Amino acid sequence: MCNKKGIVSLALCAVLTAAGTLPASASTTQEQLESARAQNVQTQSQLASVQDRIAEIESKKGKAESYLTEVNTQITELMGQLDELHGKYAVKQNELDLVTRDLKSAQREEQNQREDMALRIQYMYENSLNAGLLEAVFSSDNFSEILNRATNMSELTEYDRKMLEQYMALCDQIEEKQIQVTHEQEEIKALEEQSEEKKEELQLVYESTREEVEQYVASLTGAQSAEAELIAAIQEQEATIQALNIQAAEEVRAAEAAAAMARAAQEAQAVQPTQDTTAAYTEVSAPAEGEQAAPADQSTAATAAEKTQGSSWDGEVINPSAGTVVGPSGQETYYNLDMSGVVQIMRSMGNNDAYWVRDDGVKMLGDYVMVAADLSIRPRGSVVDTSLGPGIVCDTGGFIFTNPTQLDIAVSW
Repeated sequence: MCNKKGIVSLALCAVLTAAGTLPASASTTQEQLESARAQNVQTQSQLASVQDRIAEIESKKGKAESYLTEVNTQITELMGQLDELHGKYAVKQNELDLVTRDLKSAQREEQNQREDMALRIQYMYENSLNAGLLEAVFSSDNFSEILNRATNMSELTEYDRKMLEQYMALCDQIEEKQIQVTHEQEEIKALEEQSEEKKEELQLVYESTREEVEQYVASLTGAQSAEAELIAAIQEQEATIQALNIQAAEEVRAAEAAAAMARAAQEAQAVQPTQDTTAAYTEVSAPAEGEQAAPADQSTAATAAEKTQGSSWDGEVINPSAGTVVGPSGQETYYNLDMSGVVQIMRSMGNNDAYWVRDDGVKMLGDYVMVAADLSIRPRGSVVDTSLGPGIVCDTGGFIFTNPTQLDIAVSW
């Protein structure tokens, strides 16, 4: 008996020692978990800021690109207008060349006519009292011929005057045409210069806007790279948090098992015989290997079977009357909202399990109860124990700011 008591005492000491050390390890894990959660929240905030910046850059880049397209269209239109003006200017130049040539020709004819007329007039005046001229007039045989010759001389002078007047009028018309064409050409030239200036201004604006777009592209590339890094960091943090959650849960279960072993050892020590007697005593031993233990009470077994049907949880179950219970994973509440958006998110993550509503009104995704949780602790797709059976994290809610370990169960109540 003394040996048995000594063995029990040693076992008790070992169990108590193990039970005493586990909480310290669990506390360290909890501190790591809290630190990881804080880092995750900070990284999520940084990601939100970067994504806002990306949206802002994309908006500015889109506006700049639209303006760039508009400026390019204006430059193209101006180039067309310049080509048209160059064509008009060339036409006017040809027209001006022709008018100038005609004017010079008319001016030469006018000058020739002036000179011819001046010579004839000079000749007639110089010879008007000359006997030869009178002889030419009066040398005719009859008076009628004399009149004809005198009339011819008068008509010749009148003809010279009319021709001179016509040439002078033609020169005036050509000069007016020359002035008009020159004016039109000057106007075209002015329009060309204005268009060229406008084109240069637009080209400067185009280059400036193009550089602005390139800067936005560079900024966008940097921001998107930062976004990718933050997303990778968040995924890594969530994996770390999930691992720490599992580790913390295992440590809690180990501590509870150690405490149970300690209690069992204490109870075993308490029932050892304490009286020293000379009489023989009977020692009750455990069933030998291969033997069956005594059956439990039938009603107790049936009750236990009913409670554990579909779940190992035998505590309080959430229902329409009990809006808040403490389930196997902590506090539980319920909510009733349209789950189509949530299901769509799960589909995008690769979960194709059927969405349905159980007979008791619990909303299901495949074989799992749909629950909302703190995604930094339990990411989407995590499996958790609930009072209504195994659950899968599909959603989240504002409750996480007051109770990050709470589960909110989706129902149709």
